[in-house]
Amino acid sequence: MDTAPIVADPAPDDARLGGRRRFARVGRMLPVAVVQIVGTVLASRFATGAGTGDGTVVGGPPWARHAFASGGGADVVQLGPLAITLLVAGVVVLPWRWRWPRGVLLVTLATTIGFALVVSPRGPFVAALTMAMANAWLRGHRTWVATAAGLSIAVLPTADTVLGRSSVLDLSVVLLCIAWVTVTIAVSELVRVRLERVAERRRQRAEAGRRRAADERVRIARELHDSVAHSMSLINLQAGVALHLGADLPDQTRQSLADIRDSSRAALVELRTILGVLRAVDAPADRADTRTGDGPAERNPAPGLERLADLVERARAAGVDIGLSVSGDPGTAGGVTDRNAFRIVQESVTNVMKHAPGHRADVSVSIGPDVVDLLVEDRPVHAHGEPAAGVRPDGEPPAGVHPDGDQSPTGVVLSATGNGLIGMRERAIATGGELRAGPTTNGGWRVSARLPVITADPEAQP
Repeated sequence: MDTAPIVADPAPDDARLGGRRRFARVGRMLPVAVVQIVGTVLASRFATGAGTGDGTVVGGPPWARHAFASGGGADVVQLGPLAITLLVAGVVVLPWRWRWPRGVLLVTLATTIGFALVVSPRGPFVAALTMAMANAWLRGHRTWVATAAGLSIAVLPTADTVLGRSSVLDLSVVLLCIAWVTVTIAVSELVRVRLERVAERRRQRAEAGRRRAADERVRIARELHDSVAHSMSLINLQAGVALHLGADLPDQTRQSLADIRDSSRAALVELRTILGVLRAVDAPADRADTRTGDGPAERNPAPGLERLADLVERARAAGVDIGLSVSGDPGTAGGVTDRNAFRIVQESVTNVMKHAPGHRADVSVSIGPDVVDLLVEDRPVHAHGEPAAGVRPDGEPPAGVHPDGDQSPTGVVLSATGNGLIGMRERAIATGGELRAGPTTNGGWRVSARLPVITADPEAQP
């Protein structure tokens, strides 16, 4: 009864193999080809053994012993075109042994038995069959290997006797054939066990790595919940209380509090989505949030380019003069590109609010079939025709601004190793894209990125 393959490499299609791997598999059969073809041809060229008076040849390898009418030694075996064809055919099929192990085993068995029937076999003519039997055993086709071994033992030692090339069946030839089959199967089983152990250790290491990654994600989710989520909940609650109690507050103040409440609530919803991804929990959408008593816990999908308008509106509510220009359909980006593009724009707009208050920001997004281009640029707002504070009259960057972009126009350090820029660059690299960030000549800051469209999202990272 055949068993399932145990070797880690489950015979993939040759067309999908890399060049190096394909060469390695073909290269492994080259020594076998040399041994079988060259070794057998050379062995057939030499006369071996010495005759006895009764016509039996003694001496030389067992497979070369057969009887002659005269008492001379074993003569030279003449390999005709058919014998050479069979010898070569058994080797030619070996490169396909991983894709069709049973077919290759049948072909090599047929060519080996055919060679033994055509000429008196001499030399290592069973090398290709040995490799095919070992490969089929490793692939789990044990019944096929046992059948091939039985046929080999039955035919190869008796071919000369049955066809009249020898008058007596030599028992040593039978024992040699049994020993060859036994050693082939035993070594193949040892290799199979070793490969199985190596594959098991590899699986254990991979599983341990996945467990460590899962534990780390849970730890990060726990820390985010205990720190950020708690603080955001307090901000949302206090803003709501201030709105409830501050009926006599100025309209602008009440609007600011409402914006704080709405923004913090939206951030909480988004944070819960991220925590769900980190914990790998697909919670039911109608499950009540027992911590806040707000009824069903909201779950929003990870934000993408379709939410740029909401991002811009929140920035305007915070007092940023910002413009948005989008060309193309935001729904065509999809996947990791869609999400990472939104995050880059979000971080850039946040940097404008933090480091360049009073600057005018412009967000430009161009969505094509293969690439998404992003540009976020801010510039100082001039009053009464004079440059804004921190900008020289000649339009050059203010003193202290490094040409490589190490400092913002307001003097706040924007190091290339800062978390914001590092995060944006990592998101661009994750899609195979590129990102550039640095100061402009008018005292502003520019972030530009080009991201290839990748709709597949195997990692589903937030």
